[in-house]
Amino acid sequence: MRLIAILLMMLLSPGPVQAEDENVAKLRRQALAGGAWAQLNLGAAYDHGLSGLRADPAKAVRWYRKAAEQGLDKAQFNLAHCLATGHGTKQDYSESRTWMRRAAEQGMADAQFLLGVMLAEGLGGEADPVGAQSWLLQAQDGGNSDAADYLKNLP
Repeated sequence: MRLIAILLMMLLSPGPVQAEDENVAKLRRQALAGGAWAQLNLGAAYDHGLSGLRADPAKAVRWYRKAAEQGLDKAQFNLAHCLATGHGTKQDYSESRTWMRRAAEQGMADAQFLLGVMLAEGLGGEADPVGAQSWLLQAQDGGNSDAADYLKNLP
């Protein structure tokens, strides 16, 4: 009887449980110890299903948030993007705008561009055409090629 139960478990199991990749395990330890870059990279691995991890947008958002709270601009940008699109979390333009501003204030041209768009369109708060233009000009100066095109169409 016990042999039948073991055979049934083997047949019904989804497959062998694989040990976590050594690099992922190291990254996870660093992230759990509070390493912001490790948290960002673990978030990206979950976001895109990299390094043998199954894509899990909700886990990605949790790791992005941990790194963002430590001031890492790329994590702030990724978290803002997830919040704006509802990827792995409830869509929240207001919170997205807050995180996008934090990344933009650190000089990240892509964040400056998207913050400018959010201000121009009134996403996450009132529209602010003057603020939008300012951020879009900074993004353009920082090398964001989309900013120039968007500026041409600002009223």
